[in-house]
Amino acid sequence: MLKGKLNDLVESQILSEKIQSTLLLLKEHDFSAYPAGRHELGEDLFFFLNEYETKEVEACFWEAHQVYLDFHYILEGNENIAVDHIERQLVKEDYNEEKDATFFEGDVHSIITMNPGDVMICLPEDSHMAGIIAGEKQRVRKVVLKVKL
Repeated sequence: MLKGKLNDLVESQILSEKIQSTLLLLKEHDFSAYPAGRHELGEDLFFFLNEYETKEVEACFWEAHQVYLDFHYILEGNENIAVDHIERQLVKEDYNEEKDATFFEGDVHSIITMNPGDVMICLPEDSHMAGIIAGEKQRVRKVVLKVKL
């Protein structure tokens, strides 16, 4: 898992070319004009424009992906995202190839607050739980960009 401000990560010299080019796409593309839903950008690249109200942690769920990296990019609002290694989680629902997701259950040990302009990259070993209230319930608008490994 990697988290930071988009502008800072774009300038980083230590990230792979695939991650670097995806961050540049996030920076240069105007995602704010898209309606909520799934949008194709290329053969191995698509994104969800998600709009929702943050919830209590008990109403959220753990997931991890095997085929696609997740780039969570906050456009509006604030949310907390819980993160953990999949080895510390219990499998609740086995891997679903169609959804590219394994669902887990487990305690929350680490929470990261995401603000507008923040990006979090979730790797296959990162179980993550998005949409958690950060302070008070609020509307979040964000991009979840999916890049095939």
